Amino acid sequence: MFTLIMFVLAIAFIVWFSVALTKGWNKQAARRRAGAEAQAARHGGQFVLEWEGPRAQGAADSEFGPLLVEIPKKLGSGSAQFYERGLVLGSKRVSYDNLKDVAFIPGCGGGFTPKQKMRNSSVLWLYRKKGSTIGVRDLSYRFDKQTMEAIQTGLGFRPQA
Repeated sequence: MFTLIMFVLAIAFIVWFSVALTKGWNKQAARRRAGAEAQAARHGGQFVLEWEGPRAQGAADSEFGPLLVEIPKKLGSGSAQFYERGLVLGSKRVSYDNLKDVAFIPGCGGGFTPKQKMRNSSVLWLYRKKGSTIGVRDLSYRFDKQTMEAIQTGLGFRPQA
């Protein structure tokens, strides 16, 4: 009987802990989303990338406007292109209107195995309203922490201090 009670209590604790973590993440995401919506209101209801740094060299996109930031791949050709109103990453074209959250997770670098390197890498997560999440990792792209934080903040999804 004691074992059954402990088992039920352990399951209840796991459920409670999972719910608490999910609520915390959703609360932070809601704050970041509110910042992005406030920024969109300043731009006539349109989600745009506010960019203070030097602009990338490249042609404007007919759908997304002028090119602001281009992050080249480490190997091969291609790049992640951040335009004023959208992102082009390979064959994926994502309007900033379709993003529900953007989070930059700085990595600690290093690791001996591919699994450790992946886990310790920096990544800019772009969470879409519909469709799969897009990750721009420092394993594949040449970027720095300041650029990724500036993109996150420029989209209005300011990180929580």
